[in-house]
Amino acid sequence: MKKKKNNIWIVNYLGALCLLAIFVIGSLVLMNVGIRVYKNIVKNSGENFRLRASLAYVATKLHQYDQTDAITVEEKEGVPILVLWEQRNGKKYRTMIYAYDGALRELFQEESMEYALQDGLEVMDLDDFQIEKKDSQIACTSTYNSESETLQLTLRSKLQ
Repeated sequence: MKKKKNNIWIVNYLGALCLLAIFVIGSLVLMNVGIRVYKNIVKNSGENFRLRASLAYVATKLHQYDQTDAITVEEKEGVPILVLWEQRNGKKYRTMIYAYDGALRELFQEESMEYALQDGLEVMDLDDFQIEKKDSQIACTSTYNSESETLQLTLRSKLQ
């Protein structure tokens, strides 16, 4: 009789221990899956943020300079450059936005000054930035880590 009671106690003890082990292992597996999902979300949102932020930056600049003949697209050494023109104290200045050497860059200078592409200040890391202008339409495409986002704007100054 005593042996049976001992065996039952051991079986109960082992059963509870097995349930606890299954719960712990399941929790660890679930936690590991959650960590992987979280890492992927953070990685993807960082890349998406960079793309969206670069296009939002350009859109803000375009809205600020949306005046007749204030926005042009030029090319230097095969790099498309968004050029934003303005007058200050009787002199003409330009703000140039372009991608060069792995970064979106901005360069502000007087119209008559010479420049090199590496002169621009780095705004953010970006693999490529393409811009096209057709009449009142501007299309900008940012690329980072093989992901691309496109922004299309219609200039109001051209509609008047």
